[in-house]
Amino acid sequence: MITNPRRKKQMDEFWDKEHSVMHQYYEVLEKKISQSKLLEKMQELIKKDPDFYDSYVVAADILESMDKKEMAAALRSTAFERAMHRIVDKEGNFPKRIEWGWLDNRHLVRSIECWAQELWGQGKNEEALDLFRKLLKANPHDNIGARHNILAIRLGLGPDYESKFETKDMPGYLDAIKVMEWFDKNVKKFPEEFEWWLKSVKE
Repeated sequence: MITNPRRKKQMDEFWDKEHSVMHQYYEVLEKKISQSKLLEKMQELIKKDPDFYDSYVVAADILESMDKKEMAAALRSTAFERAMHRIVDKEGNFPKRIEWGWLDNRHLVRSIECWAQELWGQGKNEEALDLFRKLLKANPHDNIGARHNILAIRLGLGPDYESKFETKDMPGYLDAIKVMEWFDKNVKKFPEEFEWWLKSVKE
């Protein structure tokens, strides 16, 4: 379990500071460059600011596409561990809230989600579930779709389950209506898992 001995109690809400490299990160993404060049740029950003985690996520995805899975997993693990150390308390508790609406929080959320996906792909479903649950609890608006991943794991599906919701016209993009219908149909099977969330949505 990752802990932060310097933080004595659980935070009510986490607000990350602005990272100057974030602007460089988005500028690089907008350029039409090769995957190898993009990887090089992400590695440069990691060196400039090792606590801006979107650079790790993109670099890991590129390495994965190059079939360098161990290197990709190592990057995801590093980003996750650094992110967790910044937000948890001495007992390893998540903040009660990590709002996605605060732009500077998003790289933290994405790095934790990315590691949860990695664990899921490795068959470590309980560990993945624990992280997805924490992300959902900390941000009930669930902009990243943690609830969908929780449901998929509970149904015994793998991390590639989303492929069946891809649109025919735009591969890689999901049909939001189909995802919603699938969730609404199956969420009732696990009331103990989602009862609190469904209640929070209605309030």
